[in-house]
Amino acid sequence: MKVYTAVSKIQTRDMKSASELLVDCIATFSCTELCSFRDFVVYTIVSCVLHLPRTELKDKIIDSPEILTVAPDIPVVFRLVQALHECDYKEYLLALVDLHPILIGDRYLQPHCGYIVRELYVLGYKQFLDSYKSVTIKSMATIFGVSPEYLDIHLSRFIAAGRLTAKIDKHGGIVETNRSDVKNSQYKDMIHKGDLLLNRMQKLSRVLDV
Repeated sequence: MKVYTAVSKIQTRDMKSASELLVDCIATFSCTELCSFRDFVVYTIVSCVLHLPRTELKDKIIDSPEILTVAPDIPVVFRLVQALHECDYKEYLLALVDLHPILIGDRYLQPHCGYIVRELYVLGYKQFLDSYKSVTIKSMATIFGVSPEYLDIHLSRFIAAGRLTAKIDKHGGIVETNRSDVKNSQYKDMIHKGDLLLNRMQKLSRVLDV
């Protein structure tokens, strides 16, 4: 039931819920009438790489005995998750390019190919930028194995869309990360929730007065 539900979640693009269900079924998978174990592992890795923290990714995916048994049959997908965990960003982007035909060729993943690829790009860039307060576009491009012009365009799109908390200094050729202050974020969240509560109390008082 969990595998069927997970595939249904994939079809509705709820990858986070799908990843949680699929991980629970790695050791007990038996739904061969739905998909092969190889395809099941592909779904598991693709969904989990988007949502699992690096430590859990290693414990539940990279070091999983069941997944290791089919890793030679899915070298591109397994290389993707390994490269991300090892912070080998050049290899990660190469694997991401090779992943595209695999996504296109799968009946469940094909409708979400563009979304998955975009999210994987964001994931790689975010993981890298989280380690620095600022970095030059040239050095970052070298690490990712792309041209500075390509990286500049890519980062600009994700920053403009609010997917990366960073800004680009065109004059200096530098990418600066904007880490939000945790306490400020918590304070703003508390104020927001307090306003909502006051509004509800005011509405309730009007109803009681009536």
